[in-house]
Amino acid sequence: MQTRPHKPPRQLARPITALALWLLRRLLRLAIAAALLLALRWIVLRFRRVRIRPTPYATPPIGPEEIDTQRRRIVISDLHLGGGDRRDDFCDDEALIAFLDHYVGHEPTELILAGDTFEFLQISLPDVADDEWSQRAAARRLQAIIAAHAGVIDALRRFAQQAGNQLTILIGNHDFELHYPAAKEVLRQALGLAPADPRLRFGISYHGGGVYIVHGNQFDPWNRFVNFASISEPFEVVRGTQLVKEVINELEDDPFPLAPLVDNIKPSSAFLWYLMSLQRLRDPAARRFVTRGVVGFLQVTAWAPPHHLSSEPDEWLLRSPLIVLWQPIANFRRRRVARHQAIARQFGAAAEAVGELPEVVDQVRDEARRQASREVAAFNDEIARDVALLARQPAYRNDRLFVCGHTHVARVIDLGDGRRYINVGTWTDVVFDVETMRRPSQRYPFLEITNGADGMPQGRLLVWNGSNQPPQPWHEEEWSRQRRQSRVQWGKKE
Repeated sequence: MQTRPHKPPRQLARPITALALWLLRRLLRLAIAAALLLALRWIVLRFRRVRIRPTPYATPPIGPEEIDTQRRRIVISDLHLGGGDRRDDFCDDEALIAFLDHYVGHEPTELILAGDTFEFLQISLPDVADDEWSQRAAARRLQAIIAAHAGVIDALRRFAQQAGNQLTILIGNHDFELHYPAAKEVLRQALGLAPADPRLRFGISYHGGGVYIVHGNQFDPWNRFVNFASISEPFEVVRGTQLVKEVINELEDDPFPLAPLVDNIKPSSAFLWYLMSLQRLRDPAARRFVTRGVVGFLQVTAWAPPHHLSSEPDEWLLRSPLIVLWQPIANFRRRRVARHQAIARQFGAAAEAVGELPEVVDQVRDEARRQASREVAAFNDEIARDVALLARQPAYRNDRLFVCGHTHVARVIDLGDGRRYINVGTWTDVVFDVETMRRPSQRYPFLEITNGADGMPQGRLLVWNGSNQPPQPWHEEEWSRQRRQSRVQWGKKE
């Protein structure tokens, strides 16, 4: 039998060298393409301008002349009442009803709902497109929420109709559509109140009598509106809204067991790190879920946040021959979300089919967990720092209490000189650690404000534990004590 002569080592090296050069050229081309895309992105972000036009659909702030400082005030935030489906994060209707009936309503009280009371962003209806931001859409979404939480609305109706009570609703980033008069009217009708009844009022802020209350999203770059005081034309879609509507809602419909918890992530910017830190990455279903989320997140962050298309072309476009392109471009843009979601699903399916993962995945997961922890801590400290800076401004120097929600994490921080920043947290199901399912032990925080003997407001952050026992003082949870040594000097000028 004849055998083939062995190739000399030099002849074997040639194809290997050629393959290496081919791979190197491909990688170089990919690097150049990525650099060009990044440069294009920078140019778009630098020069892209969207003209925001305020509309009459506005909600004014609530000022000192409208505030009764002698009445007890109760503040809760971030209920996120949804549509009663898988996406609905509020599942404690009975606890809230008992709180409203047995504690809030037993003496003349102003109940202040400090933003994100209603979860407009996660309502899907057959007769309303997800990207429709009209008055009609806002009214229909709120009607769906009211129907899903009829018991809570009934309790609010009983409260509002009692003599001496006041219901104040501040607007947040998840219920921004409350600016629309049609949405306000839907709620008034559900509460059995006439259009001009002063027992229900809306505001974007509450400032007077030594108290300053806002939802807090304007301190968060991902959820900060250019024009928070009113609806704009075109409708303003902030990055956090885009993430919920285009990525999180799609992920929550995934059969993966942890999917319903994905929108409890705060801040939105930590979304990527939370996904990559899941311990179950070696499970194919987890890989599919995480990959879909990561690809969706990257698509959202790759470009500037898209504003909803104007209802009509601008005047200059109407006079231009380019008007013929407006409708095709509008249709292409409206299909963008579906295209992005399809791409994310394809990547997820490919990741699910991958075999054994290398050990480096474990190292990436561990680093992602550390990064997520750092980002959450930095986010909460940054908001508290911004509140501290606000408190130094002349318009706020006589205020004692600075109150926010938005972060879903209750906090009390001494700002010095008898002044405090209080975050009232949330009544939704917060999970500190998805893997261990560690939750806060104090589920239902609220702030009670009364006036002291000196006429200045006194605030107590309390926890509702049911009608059979009095509320207990809130205390700092063990999980956050590692952040005590914050470098922020709350009571001192930097």
